[in-house]
Amino acid sequence: MSQNLPLFLATRELRSDWLASLCFVAALVGVLAPLLIILALKNGVIGSMVGRLIEDPSNRELIAVGAGSHDAAFFAQISARPDVAFMIPATRSINTSADAVRNRAGRKVERSVPLIPSAAGDPLIDGETAVAPGQVMVSQTLADKLDVSVGDTVEILVGRNIDGRSETARADLLVIGVVPKLRYGRAAMFIALPDLLSVERFRDDAMIEPARWRAPRPEPPDYASFRLYAATLQDLEVLQRDLEGMSVQVRPRAENATLLLGFRKNLNIIYLVVALLAVFGFWAAMAANLRGMVERQRVSFSLLDLVGLPQRARRMIPVLQSLILVLSGIVVTVVMVLPIIAAINGFFQTADGAFVAQLGLVDLAGTLALGLITALTASIWAAMAVRDIPPDEVLHHA
Repeated sequence: MSQNLPLFLATRELRSDWLASLCFVAALVGVLAPLLIILALKNGVIGSMVGRLIEDPSNRELIAVGAGSHDAAFFAQISARPDVAFMIPATRSINTSADAVRNRAGRKVERSVPLIPSAAGDPLIDGETAVAPGQVMVSQTLADKLDVSVGDTVEILVGRNIDGRSETARADLLVIGVVPKLRYGRAAMFIALPDLLSVERFRDDAMIEPARWRAPRPEPPDYASFRLYAATLQDLEVLQRDLEGMSVQVRPRAENATLLLGFRKNLNIIYLVVALLAVFGFWAAMAANLRGMVERQRVSFSLLDLVGLPQRARRMIPVLQSLILVLSGIVVTVVMVLPIIAAINGFFQTADGAFVAQLGLVDLAGTLALGLITALTASIWAAMAVRDIPPDEVLHHA
């Protein structure tokens, strides 16, 4: 019984002054519930949007400025860098375009379709799919316009004008994949580098006949441009500086890419600061409340000392009261917040099915741990006050 006496006395006191206890729990719910809802939103729509922007490979692209002359040694040197995720030569600084791409089965045509060189490891293409000559991957936008899917065949048309005479080269390409809009939103085709070279050579060399325009030919000694992606956003700045040191002018596709990293970091810092301020305010109020409780019960604590209750047991009373109040507040908060989060997710549904608000077990465990730390530390002042109450104070009061 003596071991359970501090807990009995603590709960008895809270029941006796139930209105004050209820107000204290309500105050904790008022502080904690908004914090958990904000945290859920940060984990959900805000965090996912920022994370999607950071992970978007387009934001890691460095675009070559102007036309250069880049040989095989240059591509080998840059591709070998650990901060480079993908690199492939390109024939010009702007995308080569097909005059038209046609779905002969559906009789649908799209004109002026950009041709983008691709290979295994292309960040815009899921997996390690390699586009071989005679194959193509189309963007979702182009697939919708042509009404094609994987396994279909599209016809590419490349035109030129020689001495007033128009000539058109044609070829059938097998669609082996569709690039989702989240990775590339415009109409385009991702083709193998040899096919891209064939397009450029046909337009530039009048000796190449339309019937044999895709015949294998030697690789050129150098290329005018390239597609280049850094491994991470953090690598963009260093990679750009090193390339410019080699007299290769580049610019990041997303000029504010580095700001995304700072925003994610600052978002966490801002939430942490707000949470700490709120917790500190609650901690101060709780410490003052427990200290006031001890002051109001000085005679009772003196009597407990006089009848032989050990000092350790007496000092445990405000500690246990603090734990009971905080745990009650956390339970009530979670019971209230979880349905609110479910309602938010049900009301605001995203297109990709992602949660707008998300609160995980780690967040709940962290809340519980922070609550226990707050309860224990806030009760120190009250426990020290109990130690200083002399046993004869009850006699003086009598």
